[in-house]
Amino acid sequence: MFGKKDSDNKIIETNSTSSRTVPSAQIRTLISEGCKFDGNLFSPAYTRIDGIVRGNLTGESGLIIGDKGSIEGDITSIEVSIYGLVKGNVKAHKLEVKKGGKIYGDIIVDHLVMEHGAVFMGHCKMNESGGTNNNSEAFDLPENEDK
Repeated sequence: MFGKKDSDNKIIETNSTSSRTVPSAQIRTLISEGCKFDGNLFSPAYTRIDGIVRGNLTGESGLIIGDKGSIEGDITSIEVSIYGLVKGNVKAHKLEVKKGGKIYGDIIVDHLVMEHGAVFMGHCKMNESGGTNNNSEAFDLPENEDK
């Protein structure tokens, strides 16, 4: 559906906007192109979204929003890779916004990678220590800060 398997049992994505290789054993949940999901989703393993999700996403491992993927809601995960569209806030240890990826919302991250051609409209709060400590500030920020 989104790639072919090589001898190492890895999914090699053939999409021209995607250069990420993810072991197929890590992707446990897939919402494919053409699917629509309304509601909040929790996933303990890697999840790939190529369809439309209206609701909040929480992942214990990682989330991949494919180039046809569209999210209307907040995302919280350790790793997030965005090739498609996100309308909502993102909280992650590592966030990658790939060429063609769009975020319309605020982000809280330890590590941020933005490729040329990515779009981000919102506010960004980064962990000042660069995520070198085990207590990731991206997941421990107070709800309201007055500055």
